[in-house]
Amino acid sequence: MYTPLEWQDEYTVGVKELDEQHQNMLRIINRLLLSMHDQYDAQKASETISTLIHHAYIHFATEERYLVQANVPDMKMHVLDHIDFIMKTLELSLKAKDGNQDNRLELLRYLKRWYSSHILGIDRHYIPYLKEAGIQ
Repeated sequence: MYTPLEWQDEYTVGVKELDEQHQNMLRIINRLLLSMHDQYDAQKASETISTLIHHAYIHFATEERYLVQANVPDMKMHVLDHIDFIMKTLELSLKAKDGNQDNRLELLRYLKRWYSSHILGIDRHYIPYLKEAGIQ
């Protein structure tokens, strides 16, 4: 479960700013994985979670701005998934603060699963619209 995420070409959405933000989010999640490994460091984990949430807010706002520019239909579900990510990450991080290994693993599993499924599923939906709008 502590295996770091690796960037894959299939994560690319074709917009430089979004791809860079996705790569940064991957790096932050990997830092969190390390901070929650054997030598659990609650302070470092808490700081990394705060960084992740902050980055997610910025990324989601950027991504949603591009989706509006490209007139992507059904944005509501995409935005709701972003909100759900923030809420679920906060909820699980509060549980993980107790240092319990199971709670930490639950948070890490969620983040890894969400990252891949969101980019490979939900984010891929908007790629044709961004291309059509000439957004790179």
